[in-house]
Amino acid sequence: MRLSEERVEILAKKITDIMLDDEHVDLEIGEDRFLGMIEGKLLEILRLEDQIDEEAAAWIHEHKSYLEDGTPDFEIELEKIKKNIADSKGYVLY
Repeated sequence: MRLSEERVEILAKKITDIMLDDEHVDLEIGEDRFLGMIEGKLLEILRLEDQIDEEAAAWIHEHKSYLEDGTPDFEIELEKIKKNIADSKGYVLY
């Protein structure tokens, strides 16, 4: 994962605080539960990105084994495959 779980916790807290302080949401649940939902969603997104990375690398190793990990050609192909996989899952990579 690009961020540690501790960093995700901090980020979720900041997002929650901003949303509540600026009154972007009107909660019908407790703040702790809302914070947990934000943190859970962030972790879900990061895990999905990890899964996409793994699937793309596996696809390249299976179908284009002549490409060496870490080379510019591998990285270019990896980004293309990641985009295709993300698109098929209805996810947008940033």
